[in-house]
Amino acid sequence: MVGIAVRGLAPGFDVQALQAIAASRSATLTSVAQVVSDAGSFALLAPLSIAFLLLRRWKRPADDIALVVIAAGCAALPSVVKLIVARPRPTIEHLVHLSSLSFPSEHTTQAAGIYLTIAIMLSKGLNRGWRELVIVLAVLIALAVAWSRVYLGIHYPTDVIAGALLGWSWALLVFHWARPKLA
Repeated sequence: MVGIAVRGLAPGFDVQALQAIAASRSATLTSVAQVVSDAGSFALLAPLSIAFLLLRRWKRPADDIALVVIAAGCAALPSVVKLIVARPRPTIEHLVHLSSLSFPSEHTTQAAGIYLTIAIMLSKGLNRGWRELVIVLAVLIALAVAWSRVYLGIHYPTDVIAGALLGWSWALLVFHWARPKLA
């Protein structure tokens, strides 16, 4: 429902934001955006998640299963929503060429969900200040990925907002609701 409403109600905001960003592009920022965008790719996040699980040596099985479920959901949920909403990519010049649908941003969903989950798992046992810092860093990484996707012209701002909210919501839902049932 939200995706369909955004598609109908937010085009003015999306187009103006994209035009403003496109007007301020530079070669340096484009290079940075391409690298940052990769931080949200499943090609990076899947091996990162597996390595994280292997390093933990299955110490907390419920947490480890939750990470697998969150990673799988963050890969599958955006694809399902894209089919329902069917929003095409922005018409502004794309600095990376894609032919898939736009809403929500898959990279942003994956970055938001997986980095937040890893941060929550890493922060267990830390004092409050360190725990907050680790979680804030995870949120900042997801926001950087979101910025990069808009900067590269392959997503509208509302696509990345929806992706971040979807990833964070899925991670919190699984981690705080389903994970205790696994323990």
